[in-house]
Amino acid sequence: MKLFATDLDGTLLNRDSQISQENADAIHKAQKAGMKVTIATGRVYSDVVEISRQGGIKTPIIGSNGATIHDENGERLFHQPLSRETAASVMQWLEDEQIYYEASTQMGIYAQISSHEAMLAELERVLGSEPDEDIARMIHSIKKHYNKKDYHRVTSHHEIPAEACIYNIMAFSMNPEKLQLGRETFSSRTDVAMVVSFEHNFEMQHPDVSKGNALTILAEHLNIPMKDTVAIGDNFNDVSMLKMAGLGIAMGNAEPEILAMAQSITRTNVEHGVAHAIHKLLEGSPVV
Repeated sequence: MKLFATDLDGTLLNRDSQISQENADAIHKAQKAGMKVTIATGRVYSDVVEISRQGGIKTPIIGSNGATIHDENGERLFHQPLSRETAASVMQWLEDEQIYYEASTQMGIYAQISSHEAMLAELERVLGSEPDEDIARMIHSIKKHYNKKDYHRVTSHHEIPAEACIYNIMAFSMNPEKLQLGRETFSSRTDVAMVVSFEHNFEMQHPDVSKGNALTILAEHLNIPMKDTVAIGDNFNDVSMLKMAGLGIAMGNAEPEILAMAQSITRTNVEHGVAHAIHKLLEGSPVV
């Protein structure tokens, strides 16, 4: 295999939202052996650059669920934003329903103040009990974003600069009724593609955008046939690349539906499943 694409949250990252030394070492070993490695995530590009730097790795980055592709030196190879009209209609609906959202752009992340406050109130209701890994990860991510200079709080989407390319709109709620209504609303629209990356969210992006399509574009750029690509992930926004890659690998902690459709299953993210898969691939052994 010549190109290895790994998801980030729940896959390459451990419970502390960090790249383990085992995973970093395996990526370095793969790169030294001539295998290209790329991160494919729903996160915005700037987030992934910082995480990669802290983990000591350098790879091309497929960001915003495939809406952007940057090479390892930061040059943008591809981008596909939502039309501004479509993005505005999505954010207006979320604001009307008071559902927290993050609009990912090349200028940072934009979130509406009132929906942010509503989200914090929802989180307070679950913090009395021990949050599961996904919730804890989202809380950590939101708090981290909240203090970053490229996290912009606005009173409405109308304040997002006209020059901002809106690649992805991630909605988050602990309210099951709101989640169901949002998913039903946007899954029926043809001007957006709606994906789910974990239990308490749904995301909207351009209809032509997916991790699988982005992997195809990157593979073509690198002159690598898709049959020589590997993709590894744990959740529903990984389905397209798991299906389109030459080999689709599910994490041991993946959603049941992902485990059922994957060609191979590796260890969990806590058990450095990415490293295990890479070592098996370099050995020429089945990933089990």
